[in-house]
Amino acid sequence: MNHLKITVIALSSLLMFSCLDTIELDVKSYEPIVVVDGEINNVDEFQAIRLSISQPYFQNQSATLIEGAEIHLMEKDMRVGTYSYTQGGEYLLQYTGKVDHSYWIEVILPNLKDFDQLSQRRISSKPEVLSAVSEITATRYEFKPESLIFEEGYYLMIDTYDPVGKGNNYRWKVQVNGEFSHDPRHIMVLEDDRIDGNLIEGLDLSYEPFEKGDELVVYQQSISNPFYAYLYDIYIQALTQDSIFDSPAYNPTSNLISDIPVVGFFNASAYHRAEIVIGE
Repeated sequence: MNHLKITVIALSSLLMFSCLDTIELDVKSYEPIVVVDGEINNVDEFQAIRLSISQPYFQNQSATLIEGAEIHLMEKDMRVGTYSYTQGGEYLLQYTGKVDHSYWIEVILPNLKDFDQLSQRRISSKPEVLSAVSEITATRYEFKPESLIFEEGYYLMIDTYDPVGKGNNYRWKVQVNGEFSHDPRHIMVLEDDRIDGNLIEGLDLSYEPFEKGDELVVYQQSISNPFYAYLYDIYIQALTQDSIFDSPAYNPTSNLISDIPVVGFFNASAYHRAEIVIGE
C-alpha cells in the first residue's frame, strides 16, 4: 500500500512539472565571517581556541576551518604564550589562568585560499577579567513523578552563594556521563541583581530529567557582564526561532575587534566543580 502511494505521488509530480514556473530567489551576496570561540580558565592545563569561517545559509557544507593562524595570549599587557594548531580548527596553549588577572587575544589570520579579503587580517578581543567564583556547597537530586509541570525522573539541584557586591554573573554546565549538551536552549546563566549577597538553595539545573545511574559533573563558572549578555542573547534566540512570526535571528554582541566581519567571544572564567551519581 505504501508503494502504491509513493508511485501515485511520483506520477502526479510528473504531470505537474510542465505547469510550474521557474522561480529564482534573489539571495543577497554572501559575506564570509570569521568565527572565534575561545576561553581561558583557572583549571585546565591547556587553553583552547577554535577558528572557522561561516558558510552561506543554503550551502550544505560544514564551516571552513582556519589552519595556520598566529594567536597570542595577552595577560596584563604582556604576551604570555602562543597557541599551537592541532586539528579541526582548534589551537591549544599550555597555560592556566590566574584569578583577578586580565586576558585578551591577538590573532593574525594566515593566507586563506578563496578568502583573499580575510588573509593576513588581525583580530583582537577586549580584555576579560578572570573573576573568582563561589563554591558549590551541596549537590542533591529529587525524584518527581509525572505531572502537568514535570516529566517523570530525577532532577538535579545545587546549593551555592553569591558574594556581597553586585556584578557577579554565573554559568552552569552539566556533564552527563561524560557528555555536554550543545543545545543553546540548555544554556544556564544567572546575574546577581536580585540575589546579591544571599544563599542560593535548591537551584534546579535539570534541562531534562535524569535517570538512575547517571554520572553528573556540575561546573559553576564566573562570567563577565558582556559574556552573560552574549550567552543570554543566544539562549533567547534559540527559544524564539521556531515560528515564521518570530524576529529574524542576529549575531549577539561580540567582544572581538577587527576591520573584517567577525563573530564569537573570547571569555575568561573561574570554575568550581561538583560530582554526583543519581541513585547513590
